[in-house]
Amino acid sequence: MFYQSSWNRCVIIVVVLTITCAYLTTEMDDLLLSKYVPFSKQSTEQVGASPFSAEKLKEYHTTIEDDNGDDDIDDDIVESESGSGNSDSGDDDGETAKATGTFPILEKTDMIYEIGRWGNPIIVPEYKLVFFTLPKVACTEWKLLFRRMYGLPEWPEDVKLIELHDPAKNDLMYISNYTMQEAQEMLTGEGWTRAVFVREPKERVLSAFLNKFVEEPTFYVQKCCQEKFFHLDAEREQCKSKKQEGDFVYFLNRTLDCSNPHWTPQVDAIDNKWWKQISFVGYMDHVADDAEKLLKQIRSSKGTSAWDDYGKSGWGSSGTNAFMVRDTAHHATNAHDKLRKYYTPCTERFVERNWETEWEQHMYSFTPFRLFNESEYPGDEDCEI
Repeated sequence: MFYQSSWNRCVIIVVVLTITCAYLTTEMDDLLLSKYVPFSKQSTEQVGASPFSAEKLKEYHTTIEDDNGDDDIDDDIVESESGSGNSDSGDDDGETAKATGTFPILEKTDMIYEIGRWGNPIIVPEYKLVFFTLPKVACTEWKLLFRRMYGLPEWPEDVKLIELHDPAKNDLMYISNYTMQEAQEMLTGEGWTRAVFVREPKERVLSAFLNKFVEEPTFYVQKCCQEKFFHLDAEREQCKSKKQEGDFVYFLNRTLDCSNPHWTPQVDAIDNKWWKQISFVGYMDHVADDAEKLLKQIRSSKGTSAWDDYGKSGWGSSGTNAFMVRDTAHHATNAHDKLRKYYTPCTERFVERNWETEWEQHMYSFTPFRLFNESEYPGDEDCEI
């Protein structure tokens, strides 16, 4: 009788343990699914949960300096009649991502989060702005504005502007100064505005040539006249002499083997998956209008717009201009004339061919134009430069 009673108790214990284990297994599976299933497959209560493991999101700071700054005010060729598209707010892929809740995941290997890279997005937390600066697209002015928005003093006149682009010296916060979890929210959260300004490629390439090849005494020599590019000393010396001569054809040919953020295609400056998360695209050829639109769109925690706070006045030599306002009428009238001064039909075709990805983007668009009459363009076989 005693043994039978003990046996019955053992059976009951085993049954209870089996049921408990099954329940706990089910609960654990649900918990794991809630972490890794995309938002669209979770319940309403789970929509706000993170779709990635917290263990993967470690703090990843960077303040290491780089040498890819852009130290000019970039007003040499702007306001062209090329007719760039209007400021955009994303594409179909971006809208689909928002609808389904499937967003790209930030990784340490992403370009925009790379250690020591000057081109990483700048963060303005008070206005929840993520701004992707591109060289030769007025990034100097934008950084001066962001310093004001940070409450920092004006940039000292006796300090070179190149240092304004150095993350270790400009006192601005970059996406890579934040943890990966914080950066992920900035790059995908609905409360954040992600903006970029782009420039018509023919203008931008010429601007890079005039500033980095012609005007600056050492930049191009240090970047592209190094021994690693040449087999012979004579070729290296030719590089230096071509720089002194201001040879546009030589510069264009060398862009094929000496890349630099100032002249490589703008689309290459941002990982493809993050282009789809950008919510505002402005254009250099109507930069004042688009800057005003962006600054009116972003608002502080107090509810005031960045335009009212920092944009509508306080700029220019008199301190009474609005942000980015300049002699735009003069530039609009003469931009194509300036392009024709340096371009030929063949060099124009060279840029169209080697920067063709710039005209193929869905996130931004440029209205194609030609600088010369069609009869002036020779055949491809006669257009080697």
